[in-house]
Amino acid sequence: MYGLLNINKPAAWTSRDVINWIEQQARKVKIGHAGTLDPLATGVLIVCLGHATRLVPFLHELPKTYVATFLLGRRSDSDDVDTEVELLGEAPAVSTAQLLAAIPCFIGTITQLPSIFSAIKINGKPAYHKARKGKPVEVPEREVEVHRIVLLEHVGDSFTLEIECGTGTYIRSIGRDIAVACGSGAVMSSLCRTRIGEFTVEAAIAPSQVQRRTIAEQLLCPMQAVPGRPLVRLTLEEIPRVENGNEIPARSELLFETREVVLTDTDGVMIALADFDDARRTLTPRVVLRPPVSTYTR
Repeated sequence: MYGLLNINKPAAWTSRDVINWIEQQARKVKIGHAGTLDPLATGVLIVCLGHATRLVPFLHELPKTYVATFLLGRRSDSDDVDTEVELLGEAPAVSTAQLLAAIPCFIGTITQLPSIFSAIKINGKPAYHKARKGKPVEVPEREVEVHRIVLLEHVGDSFTLEIECGTGTYIRSIGRDIAVACGSGAVMSSLCRTRIGEFTVEAAIAPSQVQRRTIAEQLLCPMQAVPGRPLVRLTLEEIPRVENGNEIPARSELLFETREVVLTDTDGVMIALADFDDARRTLTPRVVLRPPVSTYTR
């Protein structure tokens, strides 16, 4: 079994809960996921099965889109409503104009300080492990890339943002910092990841829809994890060489604008991701998937 699942993670489930459920349905198959979601969050969670787990690093590189709602005039240690929320009695009211003026400062490459209840690893363990035990935690600042922020709604002390960003971005930190820039504070009350690359929440399925008898039919083609790469269909003679990690000559007529190239078998099933060396005119396998014979329905 080999491929991807686009799961709509329910609220109150951890990402690990989703993996545990799918492991029960696809026994003896290696499973991984890209992009942990907190229990509060819902939305797109890409689950990789079999050799497709080797594509997790590439899924992490895809841009992600979130819709998040924040409550102004509040703070918490987790920057959301999952821990005790403190009302900031002297915080001033925040206008829509103030929010719109502050938002551009958080687009581009920014530095943010994640919550102590984040999954950032400190000495090899997620920060939240110590935070939940009441132990002191120091989380370092980090640079992240934010592509777009849109204010979708502002009513009273609640505002909703749509944020497109790169990997490692903490959405609750963005909402908190925008509120601080307006002279207030904020905690995140809801979060939905609506998109990872080509994977959308509208096309996602609930974990309960993944059943042992149907899971093979629900698998998505792994090439969706590496969109935009040129494709090369291998000959029958080239396939075993690539599967064994050996480089092959690039066709003299092929020109690529990118270094990474997807290699497929004669039926178009992904075999490997390879590096193209223009000077040497070679294709060197970088990630070999060694897929079994499979059919992808979507």
